[in-house]
Amino acid sequence: MISINATLLVQIINLLVLIFILNRLMYKPISKMVAERTATLKGGLAEAVSLRAQAADTKADYKRQLDEGRLKVRERLDEVRRKTEGEARQVIDQAQAKAKDQTDQMVANIHKEMEQARGEIRAQAEGVAKQMAGRILGREVA
Repeated sequence: MISINATLLVQIINLLVLIFILNRLMYKPISKMVAERTATLKGGLAEAVSLRAQAADTKADYKRQLDEGRLKVRERLDEVRRKTEGEARQVIDQAQAKAKDQTDQMVANIHKEMEQARGEIRAQAEGVAKQMAGRILGREVA
């Protein structure tokens, strides 16, 4: 059986003093540290979410800039290719025109030389024919 006497009252007071001291020395500081740690974790999580969103934005921006750069490079390459093809076409056309002019000039020179050779051959043929006629006839043919 439980008896209620002065020791019970002392134990209750002792318990209340112990609760007060523990509350002051342990519970409040620990609660404060837990609250601070919770706030720090929440702040860290919020910062992590913010940094992740910022990283995603930066990555998207980088990808966009990279795509724009690639597009500019392709456009520049196409422009240079068109310009080079045009210049090459001009050089080829000029070379073909020059070759045609040289060919025409050579053909004209060959015709001129052939005509000169024909004239010389005719003159020589006439001279040989006169000599042969003179030998055959025994006199000089004019």
